[in-house]
Amino acid sequence: MTSFDELERQRLEKIERARANGVDPYPVTFDRTATARELHDTYGGIEPDTDAGARAAVAGRLMLKRGHGKLAFGVLRDRTADIQLMLQVDVLGEEGMSAFADLDLGDWIGAEGEITKTKRGELSVRASSLTLLAKDIRPLPEKWHGLKDVELRFRQRYLDLLMNEDARRVAVLRSRAVQAIREFMIARGFLEVETPMLQVQPGGALAKPFVTHMHALDLDLYLRIAPELYLKRLIVGGLEKVFEINRNFRNEGLSPKYNPEFTMLEAYEAYGDYFTMMDLMESLISTAAREVLGTTDHTYQGRAMPLDGPFRRARLIDLASEAIGETLDLDMAADKARAIAEAHDVPTDPAWGSTATTSGSPSTSISSSRGWRSVPPIAS
Repeated sequence: MTSFDELERQRLEKIERARANGVDPYPVTFDRTATARELHDTYGGIEPDTDAGARAAVAGRLMLKRGHGKLAFGVLRDRTADIQLMLQVDVLGEEGMSAFADLDLGDWIGAEGEITKTKRGELSVRASSLTLLAKDIRPLPEKWHGLKDVELRFRQRYLDLLMNEDARRVAVLRSRAVQAIREFMIARGFLEVETPMLQVQPGGALAKPFVTHMHALDLDLYLRIAPELYLKRLIVGGLEKVFEINRNFRNEGLSPKYNPEFTMLEAYEAYGDYFTMMDLMESLISTAAREVLGTTDHTYQGRAMPLDGPFRRARLIDLASEAIGETLDLDMAADKARAIAEAHDVPTDPAWGSTATTSGSPSTSISSSRGWRSVPPIAS
């Protein structure tokens, strides 16, 4: 098996040969006329072994090569889908067929030609010209096994996106979800704002911040752990309804499920309470699901999780009681609460006291005079 370094060396030699022959291996532009998805949507219904009577110029990364001599095929992948390239010596010419044979998987190429469907029913572009758009120096991961290593996937996200269709799908859905959330909030009268990421004193949450230094003022500053305090100042200033889709930074741990830099939606509205925000979030989730997925019927890890509401509403302390099969309350003595936590492997701090008091002062009750609305639970 050829080593990784040897494959890189061979590809670098191809770059030098291309330049020696007057070919730019990294041209700046290519006039693409259609994406792979557009071709499938427009011409996918034509009969096998039929020409569409139209031409297209496509561009993307070469993911598969097969065949040789007078007939060869390639699979080109762009951001939307894959499209097959059909290469025939009587159309592309001997020089073009030789150029295709010299391509490596991972190369970015452009192809122009007639749209057709093969006898096997594969929509294709019968290439009459090929253009090398960017030579790939590093070989792609082995195609049959894909990219499975979690460490590699998260450290080299571009490879994950390239090799894993599900990763690309999630990236697209995430972008659509953020757009749907933004449109939802604006349609309901919220003003989108930006608040400072560098703060003199981190607040709005309990977390260890990242520390940096501003030389102009010789001042230590902190990357924000939450935008809460600045958003509330805008409410004080009379803006009444504000939101921010923001980046937060918390210098606490790292894993495939937790990142110290993350995106969060935070919103505040005057003249409302937490029931107002419950209503808002329930409507937001349902609306975003319909916009992004086209449905509110959702399944997660084999469990039905409908997103159309109404959702169950409960106090956190009641949910904790359900989880452990024992009643918890805010007036419970600290030593008893600590014993229950330890019995369920929940770490505690010896300095923590009862939730009923803080520094000798009564705590604020989380109950409401409005009471709890009776809402059916989410499907189990």
